[in-house]
Amino acid sequence: MEEIVMVRGDTLKLRIESIISSDGDEYILSDTDVIYIDLRKENDPGTAVISKQITAADHSEDGLPIVLYPGETADIPFGNYVFDVRLVIDPDNIFTIVPATRLKIVRNITGIPRG
Repeated sequence: MEEIVMVRGDTLKLRIESIISSDGDEYILSDTDVIYIDLRKENDPGTAVISKQITAADHSEDGLPIVLYPGETADIPFGNYVFDVRLVIDPDNIFTIVPATRLKIVRNITGIPRG
């Protein structure tokens, strides 16, 4: 399982450069496609601590951004979390485009005043 390490309260920017279909061609998101990302505590299938949705409207020339902002992680307990990325085309066509990945949230040392 891949692992990403981030400091609690920092910004984390990831991106999906492209989605490759099973026939090897690049898949272009339609206006009705939705990409879902849930971040959950590792080994806890309970409620997601962060949920994100990405659509074709979020696409740029660099790909599809996945961004965690400081306010989203500032109060999350340190530890190991997991996420995957799923593309929902319709109820009968759901694809995991990024398999389970560990996100390790570590403590911050320097305090930043919240404004």
